[in-house]
Amino acid sequence: MKNIKRIFIAIFLIGVLSMSTILCACNTDDTPPCDLVLTQFYLKDQNPYMSNYFDDETKLNLAEKITSVEELKSFCQDKQLKVFDETDTTLKSDRVSNKLKEYDETFFKSHAIVLIFRFNETSDFYTYDSTDIKDGVMTIKLVTANGNATTNIRTHIRIFEISKKAAKKINQIQVEERIGELDQRVGIKIYQDFINIKASAPSSIINSTEELDLFKNFDTYESNSIKTIENFIATLEKYDDDYFQNKSLILIFQGYTSARFYKVKSFDIKDANLNIILSTPELNGYEIPWPILVCAYIFEIDKNQSADINNIIVEKIEE
Repeated sequence: MKNIKRIFIAIFLIGVLSMSTILCACNTDDTPPCDLVLTQFYLKDQNPYMSNYFDDETKLNLAEKITSVEELKSFCQDKQLKVFDETDTTLKSDRVSNKLKEYDETFFKSHAIVLIFRFNETSDFYTYDSTDIKDGVMTIKLVTANGNATTNIRTHIRIFEISKKAAKKINQIQVEERIGELDQRVGIKIYQDFINIKASAPSSIINSTEELDLFKNFDTYESNSIKTIENFIATLEKYDDDYFQNKSLILIFQGYTSARFYKVKSFDIKDANLNIILSTPELNGYEIPWPILVCAYIFEIDKNQSADINNIIVEKIEE
């Protein structure tokens, strides 16, 4: 009888231990390592709260973990950011400054933030890809956004929110930038300005310098300033006879009503149709600091691909 009781007790204890293990596993911090809450692009020399600190090229890229209000204020003071300067009225409309001032002691009780400042001079658009934390290193991966700007050089600033538990695991932060798969397959440039073409504009599929010359003609455009047209035509000058030996160009003009960047999500040729999907994040804060009326998307593809295209279909989505 005693043996039977011992067996039951052993089974009971095993069950309790098993349940405890399951509950512990369920109570682990299974939230994502970080949440991207703000992305901001600035034009070159138009960072309203930056100072001469960033004139030194060795300081241009920053990645910082902040776990308290004191650390945040110290960071801003050290980098000479005027975020907490209440006397500076120029910061009232600055999204990054306003967001940083929202973080208080209540927030930092259970959370921390990671700031990524990319001030390197580049026309590449990068979007957030993924994050992982391993062996004390937080790696934030950025990928080219399927379309490099042909106009102004800009800086990128991102704010991530992470749990306090995840923050304690981080001893180092690194940022990896890579070329996306689509960018490796298709040359993509995006010209952002009020480039408006007439309804009678020539075909978007260009296979020679003679066909391209039609887009270098002022009569192709309407409601544009001379300077705007000249700047856009200048971006087409590099495409010469040598380029068109094996390559084609496709020009797509898309109008927008909001200041959000639409990247090229996909570029697919199937059944004589060129299907292009342009996407923008649903995140309200994912904006650039000037309104876009029209974007000119310039695609560089192999000439044998363009021969199969009879129709171009463009779809715009939020995701």
